[in-house]
Amino acid sequence: MAHPRKLIRTAFVDRLKTALDDGSFRTRAQGRVYKSRLAPVTEEELKEDGPAILVYARMEETRKPQDYGDEGDATHVERNLTLVTEAMLLAGSEVDDALDDIAEEMEAAIDGFMIPGLESAQIRLIESDIDVVTEQVKRPVGAIGLVWNIKYRTNWRARSSANDQDAMDAFLRGE
Repeated sequence: MAHPRKLIRTAFVDRLKTALDDGSFRTRAQGRVYKSRLAPVTEEELKEDGPAILVYARMEETRKPQDYGDEGDATHVERNLTLVTEAMLLAGSEVDDALDDIAEEMEAAIDGFMIPGLESAQIRLIESDIDVVTEQVKRPVGAIGLVWNIKYRTNWRARSSANDQDAMDAFLRGE
């Protein structure tokens, strides 16, 4: 089974890039939404095709579970994932307005969104990171990263039993 972070990234990409029933898209990036922090688009593609969106995880914190089952094993782990949806577009004189427009589209697309398989996850926008890249490009590229906090739970992996630990200790002693 895929790690939950992978499932969450995939769900966000699908949400942002899938066409609606009428053929329109939730953002002006249309289907140019990628599950990677490395931009698989060139400056020329941004010029010809328009904006692109990258979806990637920045970090994840876990909290020690407080709820223990009958056998002393925790039943779940609470996780806080920091996920970024970063839109990139060619910067012009109205770059700030263009970045705000695509940020508004991304926010609207995620508003009320439930992650398939993790329907109880809580999604909150916590930050916007806005920048214009001017180094190593012919034309400035505007970027806005919406930073999301996603709180969700996963099942706790059972701890090894005493017999498993004894076997591991014996293996480490070379027995």
